[in-house]
Amino acid sequence: MFPSYLQSWYAYAGLTALILAYIVVGGVYGQQWPLPLSKQCQAICTYAQGKLRLLAVHVLRQGPIPQHVGFIMDGNRRFAKKAHMETPSSGHMAGFSKLTKVLEWCNDLGIKHVSVFAFAINNFNRSTEEVGALMGMARDKLRDLAENSELVNKYGVRIRVVGFRDLLPADVRESIEYAEEKTKGNLGMTLNVCCPYSATDEISTALRRVVEDVENGLLEAADINEKELERRLQIPGPDLDILVRTSGQIRFSNFMLWQSAKMAYIQFVDAYWPEFSFYHMARILVSWQLASRDIERRKLAGAVHDSLAASEQSRNSVSSSDTCCGDRAF
Repeated sequence: MFPSYLQSWYAYAGLTALILAYIVVGGVYGQQWPLPLSKQCQAICTYAQGKLRLLAVHVLRQGPIPQHVGFIMDGNRRFAKKAHMETPSSGHMAGFSKLTKVLEWCNDLGIKHVSVFAFAINNFNRSTEEVGALMGMARDKLRDLAENSELVNKYGVRIRVVGFRDLLPADVRESIEYAEEKTKGNLGMTLNVCCPYSATDEISTALRRVVEDVENGLLEAADINEKELERRLQIPGPDLDILVRTSGQIRFSNFMLWQSAKMAYIQFVDAYWPEFSFYHMARILVSWQLASRDIERRKLAGAVHDSLAASEQSRNSVSSSDTCCGDRAF
């Protein structure tokens, strides 16, 4: 892809400096060019941006790449208001278009798992008109994504929908089943669409499954631990590496609380979801790469501590059992 003289470490360092300068100076927040340009100049600038984006992806892939990234896609309605759109659903349509772009970036970067907060359970409290529009969009876009998307047909993206499906209309559930069935054998990036979802519902559902498995003899009560609970979560591993929330709001909104607690790198972006750009994505990834070694070190230290605590608990349990048996013998 690149000539041999660009394969050295020094060349990559120089290219990285160039890309970072472009991200910070030339592409701040991914906004449009501030000055009016002719169509020809706009085409040239767009072409140059595309080539720089490809170069940035190549440079970024030389460092560690997160395996699981989550997005709280917030700000569609406020974007519609800011852009003077007629209805909030226009903002949601812009949000879906941005999602396809972000998935392309994630796929190019080599990210294997992406989880997106598409619809919260409490979003059913919104107006009937808005909920109906969102449900119609989910029905149509899931099927379209599975049938016509290059991400699915060329790159083998697998679609999973997680959440409290019983709350969804029948036609939306049919589209979900179709998309999951059509892509279940794909080996590319996994897309977890959370709809309708809340982290508290996910955790409480996992707890109910643990109780049911104990009652049905599939799990011993003494074997209940963190791993057994995680196995029953709706969003499985790998661990969440990065959680991104747009719109400038600094809150989790009940999304992936369990997964975020395991040393996820949290980033709040001061831009509405339809405004989220490759430059935001690149800045977040560079920041995570710089912190990744320390994150892994802390994870390893936590795993060692948990292992020692489990061993100590097991020894105490055995000791207690021996004492109990000795008392009965006397």
